[in-house]
Amino acid sequence: MEMKGIDVSKWNGVIDWNEAKKDGVEFAIIREGYGKKDPKQVDKKFYDNYNGAKAAGIHVGVYHYSYADSVEDAIKEAQFCLENIRGLAIDFPVVFDIEDKEQLKLNTRQRTDIIKAFCNEIEKAGYYAMFYCNLNWLNNYLYRDELLPKYDLWLAQWDIANPAVKCGIWQKSDCGHISGINGNVDIDIAYKDYPSIIKEMGTHGTAYNNTTPEKPTPTQQSTSTYIVKKGDTLVGIAKKFGVSISTIADINGIKDINKIYVGQVLKIKDTNAYYIVKAGDNATRIAQKYEITVQEIARLNGLENPNIIYVGQKLRIK
Repeated sequence: MEMKGIDVSKWNGVIDWNEAKKDGVEFAIIREGYGKKDPKQVDKKFYDNYNGAKAAGIHVGVYHYSYADSVEDAIKEAQFCLENIRGLAIDFPVVFDIEDKEQLKLNTRQRTDIIKAFCNEIEKAGYYAMFYCNLNWLNNYLYRDELLPKYDLWLAQWDIANPAVKCGIWQKSDCGHISGINGNVDIDIAYKDYPSIIKEMGTHGTAYNNTTPEKPTPTQQSTSTYIVKKGDTLVGIAKKFGVSISTIADINGIKDINKIYVGQVLKIKDTNAYYIVKAGDNATRIAQKYEITVQEIARLNGLENPNIIYVGQKLRIK
C-alpha cells in the first residue's frame, strides 16, 4: 500500500489544510521542535499545523530535529518531544531527524547510539519510534544493521523513481507543490498503514479510535507466551505480536513497562475490555455506563485521582 503525505514546519508558513486534503494529502509529518527543552524551540507553527491537519482529516506524525551530541542529550530531546505532544492524537510515527552537520564531528558509534537512545525513550513512552536520514548518512555515518529493522526508516532520497533501500516512509522530493501551501514542500510516500498498525498495537493511535463501541465486550482469546530476549522492550514485543502494551502489562502484573528482564515469560493475549475517553466524559458517567464504580475504574487503571482523565485516554473497565 502507499499513502501520500508531506512534511512541514514553520518555514512552510500558513497552510490551508482543507485544500491540501483535497489535493490528495493523506498524512503529514509535522516538526514539533528541535534540540533540548526550551520554549523557544517548539516549532512556532506546530500546534497550528497539528490542529489544522487533524481538523481536515489528515493523519499526523511528528519529527524532532536533533542537535544531540551524546546519548544523554538524545534522551533529553526525546523527553522534550514527548512533553510537547502529550495528549495529542498522533497516529503516525514520532521521528528522530538526524542530519545536522555538527553531528558529523561525532563517530559512527556515537551517532548510532544517539538514534537508539531517542527511539528507545519514545518507545518506552508508548509511541511508535522512527528515524530520518538520507541515503549517504545511512550508508556512511550510521551502523545501519543495528538500526534496521529494529526501527522504521524515513528515507530522504530525491528525484529518483524508487527509494534505494526498504523504508517505511520515503521523502521523494523537497520541491513538491500542494494546494494550500505557498512555495515548495517536501513530498512523502508511506509504505505502511501506520494508523492501523498503531491502533492495533494499542499505543498512541488507539487512544483516538472513534469507532470504539459504546459498551465493549471482552474478546475471548487463547493465551500465548513470549520469552524476553536481550534488547527487547515492551513496545517492541507489542509490535511483534500486534497487541497493546497495556494488555501485556495487565495480564503479567507489570507495573513499570520499562522493567522487563531477559528470560522473563510473558503472557501475550488478554480478555479485558476498554473504553476510550471522549469529550464531555467523566469517571462517574463512565462508571454508570458500565455498571461499575468509580473506585473500580481507579483500581483497574492505577489512577490516583479518577476525576482526572483526558480525552483519548484508554481506560480498562473490565
